[in-house]
Amino acid sequence: MTKLAEPEDLQMLRHRFGRTIEMWVAYNTFLNREVLVGNDKTCINNHVVFQTTHTLLIAYYSFVFSLFDPSAVNFRKITEKILDELPSDAREARDLVLEQWAKIEKPLTIIRNNIGFHHSVKQKGADFGYENYGNIHPLSTELIMQALRVFFRRVDGVFESKESYGIAPAENDTLALMEQVRRMKEYIIQNPYEDVFKSLRAFFND
Repeated sequence: MTKLAEPEDLQMLRHRFGRTIEMWVAYNTFLNREVLVGNDKTCINNHVVFQTTHTLLIAYYSFVFSLFDPSAVNFRKITEKILDELPSDAREARDLVLEQWAKIEKPLTIIRNNIGFHHSVKQKGADFGYENYGNIHPLSTELIMQALRVFFRRVDGVFESKESYGIAPAENDTLALMEQVRRMKEYIIQNPYEDVFKSLRAFFND
């Protein structure tokens, strides 16, 4: 099948997603302590690892925001123009991405604006940014990233990308990834993390 020419805005969105994946890799590398620690290493102790992990999370969240930036690459706007060209699971993946983004857009935007790519000049603003971690389910951005992986794999099957995959993912892997995304959605529904934070706030405010 002859692929369609990739529109420039889709190319830029895909490129930004690639950079976001790299931030995801960096964050998870530190989160899972897959780094060298010691007096002769860049991370001299675990405190440095912990602080770096937190900073990478802020940067990762900021990159996720950039995929939906209304003033720049905007996933919703760019992809709605190509939906008729895509298979059903790509459209499902897109719906899951947008559904999850709607749930975390406000708190993640606050984090991005107050302690992320932008930073508040006042302590109150910074504190507000940190507080909003409690309004984001820790699996929300993971679901978004994995659903986007499915989406862009399907896009790659339709459009001739200027940044193609080195090795094309196997179809079975893509189907398994999509099933994992569906299970993740159900887990988030059944385990609303924000309820835990609400309970903690009520406890400490009493």
